[in-house]
Amino acid sequence: MAKKRGGSVGSVFARLSITHLYVVGVVVLVVVLVYPLLRGEKQRQREPVGLALDVRVMVLNGCGAEGVAEDVAASLRDGGFDIVGTGNADAFDYEHTLVVDRCGSGEKALKVGRALDCGLVLTQRVSAPSSDVVVVVGSDWRDLRLSGSGNRARRPS
Repeated sequence: MAKKRGGSVGSVFARLSITHLYVVGVVVLVVVLVYPLLRGEKQRQREPVGLALDVRVMVLNGCGAEGVAEDVAASLRDGGFDIVGTGNADAFDYEHTLVVDRCGSGEKALKVGRALDCGLVLTQRVSAPSSDVVVVVGSDWRDLRLSGSGNRARRPS
């Protein structure tokens, strides 16, 4: 004869339901806690380009080397910055490249400085600036980093 199990069908079903609910609850909790972290990591990886587009940059030739402002502007544009124009600085005797904050947002100027590997970041606020940041390319332009790569700016001497 078959041995009868203890407990009713209802109590076995109740134990299974509680166990299943517990497992489902743990899985939902893990998903709720982990999913935002994974999604946030993907957003942080895309962040630099999105923020670079918010930076309006004017690039000026301060050393007299032909085409250097256009080369630096092209590399910044490739890095996602909004180039509003290029031209010549007030003089061609700048020894060092300068990144000048024109709008009072030091973070924007620092972003441009990091993109070019340029440590000289200054502030010169003006009302209603045509650009957030001005880059004055100096005689050290060969030491500038092209955006998106570890390469340095190259142009025949």
